[in-house]
Amino acid sequence: MKKGLKIAIIVVSSLLALILAALAAFLVLNNMGKLQFHKNDTNITNSIIEEDEEGIIYKGSKYKLSSDVVSFLLIGIDKGSLNDNLGIGLNGQADTLLVGAVNTKTKSISVIPISRETLVDVNRYNTSGGYTGVSNEQICLAFAYGNDIKQSSDNVLLSVSRVLYGINISSYITMDLAALEKLSNSVGSIDVYVNEDYYDADFGTRYKAGQTIKVRGKSAVNYIHWRTDAVDANNYRMQRQKSFITSFMNKVSNEISKDFSKVITYYNLMQPYVSTNISLSQTTYLATNCMSMNLGDAIDFKNIPGETFNKDGYSAFVPDEKALTEIVIETFYEKIPEKSEEVSSK
Repeated sequence: MKKGLKIAIIVVSSLLALILAALAAFLVLNNMGKLQFHKNDTNITNSIIEEDEEGIIYKGSKYKLSSDVVSFLLIGIDKGSLNDNLGIGLNGQADTLLVGAVNTKTKSISVIPISRETLVDVNRYNTSGGYTGVSNEQICLAFAYGNDIKQSSDNVLLSVSRVLYGINISSYITMDLAALEKLSNSVGSIDVYVNEDYYDADFGTRYKAGQTIKVRGKSAVNYIHWRTDAVDANNYRMQRQKSFITSFMNKVSNEISKDFSKVITYYNLMQPYVSTNISLSQTTYLATNCMSMNLGDAIDFKNIPGETFNKDGYSAFVPDEKALTEIVIETFYEKIPEKSEEVSSK
């Protein structure tokens, strides 16, 4: 064999080995990411479902947790910077709580917005960090009882799990108001719907309900953060958050489809303003499964019905148990076919 041909074979073989090694590493990361999302899966329990060895029983049908659904919690806090640690009780509140559930089989995303005013058991800690028990209060306060971002975020995760009847969501992305402003400025203006008369004090602009306006940067922060003193004010704010997220994600996915390097741009931009426990392998798994989606259009918002009322001078929200149970089952479970269904499908 000629020397040149030998060299060519060695080079090609080396390239193939590198490609195979890279592919193997990617597959390992991808599989690890899925397993990490499901490492502490638990079934729901409440007064209207039955437990079963395979999962749960609801209205005579059996369901099991879907291995195709991975979930995380987006926590938006009501202060300018995550890095300002003021101590337990003073580190801000969880103003925005969005449970994201990505179904990798159907290529769809469900988002369950949880009202900051939802009454739930919250673990409390004193200023020295000592556990002092559980109290039933607004879920937004769960973030305040942490001594750092991780402890605060973990405390919110625990209360969110309680709201969702025990569904375990162990991954979080926590961001401050500065993150939203920076990212919104980077993406540019987007169209959003005004669902109530609204005054943007920073810009001295009044908007009427029914308008579609453009927001970016500080005006985007004001749009999703502002609310009145009415008992149901947060319900209106959650509707505006939905409008913003849908338009924002559509624009981001369009930008990334034109230039994939935008992913790195957005990632680097967000790093100083975001805290997360989502690992590289989990990120790889999510990114791989979301690449083919038009993210904004793929999102299905699951609004939780319930009762909003005044409790001791504060707004409080209690979800409708039946409606929320059905949302959780629809989002996280898959139906187990009955024997007759299995036979007829063969």
